[in-house]
Amino acid sequence: MSRPISVPARRTAHALLAPLACLALMLAGCGRHVPTAPDAGVAEKRAGSTPPPEDVAQEIVATLGEDESAYYVAYAYDAEVTEWEVGERCAKFVPAAWMTREQLATYLENDPRCASVDFNSYLFDAETRQQSFAFDDGLPGVTPYLEQPATRALRLEPAHRVTKGRGVAVAIIDNGVDATHPALAGRVLMGHDFVDDDEDPTDRTDGIDQDGDGRIDEAHGHGTHVAGIVALTAPEAPLLIARVLDADGRGDVLDVAAGIRWAIRKGARVINLSLGTLDHVDAIQLALEEAEARNIIVVASAGNWGSGSPEEFPARSANAHAVAATDTEARPAPFTSFAPWVAIAAPGVGVRSAYPGGVYRLWSGTSMSTPFVAGAAALVRERHPQWTSDRVMSRLRWAARPIQGASKEQEGNLGRGMLDVLAAVRADHVHGPPDDSRPPVDPIDPAE
Repeated sequence: MSRPISVPARRTAHALLAPLACLALMLAGCGRHVPTAPDAGVAEKRAGSTPPPEDVAQEIVATLGEDESAYYVAYAYDAEVTEWEVGERCAKFVPAAWMTREQLATYLENDPRCASVDFNSYLFDAETRQQSFAFDDGLPGVTPYLEQPATRALRLEPAHRVTKGRGVAVAIIDNGVDATHPALAGRVLMGHDFVDDDEDPTDRTDGIDQDGDGRIDEAHGHGTHVAGIVALTAPEAPLLIARVLDADGRGDVLDVAAGIRWAIRKGARVINLSLGTLDHVDAIQLALEEAEARNIIVVASAGNWGSGSPEEFPARSANAHAVAATDTEARPAPFTSFAPWVAIAAPGVGVRSAYPGGVYRLWSGTSMSTPFVAGAAALVRERHPQWTSDRVMSRLRWAARPIQGASKEQEGNLGRGMLDVLAAVRADHVHGPPDDSRPPVDPIDPAE
């Protein structure tokens, strides 16, 4: 049923940011440098609350009601339809020359055929926005990927003796993947490219500085890296790939909202959103509500601001579960965002995963923490397909390990602790039902 809503006000980014120095972190056990941590200070101009670029400045994105036509809506207001994702009920409109964008938005928000109305803008993956890039430390082959410190900290190998996530589809809403990579080959169930509007969600470079930040194709490999972490955590979970970000790591409101709806329509049981903006976006919020109504778990990266502000969306949505970053010892990553709405934390420092071309790279950020949680949710969901999404997340939070060395400001703002996959999937044998009011207890031998 359609419902009119207000055009969202543009939120002003918090003026006080905490710039972080670039950190040369050491990968445990190998002595090689890993990538520099995300730097909050370089991202202010791309935070999402700045004026929209010229190419989207006049566009309005609307979510249409079931069976409504974008062209009929546009005709009523002498507007132009510039894009319409029919299956996902999302359309872009541009006002006629005699009408302002604000006037058209007012008409649309009062039109019962429109369920949401937003001024178009861009979302970004947090790492390229804050200059954290994939890094090659020279270790070849698949073994360092499978046996990295994060897999030991999460106890993935013994967890996989219990469950591997068979049949639980995980959607990666990102900038596409290299589906021929050995870590992903045969794992991609289906995909769609909302950037180029085709069925091939391959991560493509274009050699153009699309976002004007002086860097070219800086997000290349991001979606492949994220997908590789899900594959590492839930090795039998099929993947749904929606390409909604370009090679510079940016995607507009329509593509991201449509990507979420596509994942819902294609049967995703878990959705991974390693992207965000500082604006509230009604089209995306509505899609998140639809996902929750269909019992789909949505996890989103909390952000790399190194502080409690600014706040990322969709991570702060009540219909998503925000993930912060730690190192493998459950200490807060220097760059991680934190807030009362963070659900859980996971390793996000120097994580090794798939990268286009059949190789593996290290990357740091909450985008890397989030797919560990998505994969763990798939493992629990395989064992308990009848559980609600909230109960699955309750199990993960209940089994989490306490955060170590949190600052006073961070205390209580990094979720229930760092993800412990083995404790979560083995809890049926050693614990009672999950209950968020109980403290996490883990009697399982860490050496198991």
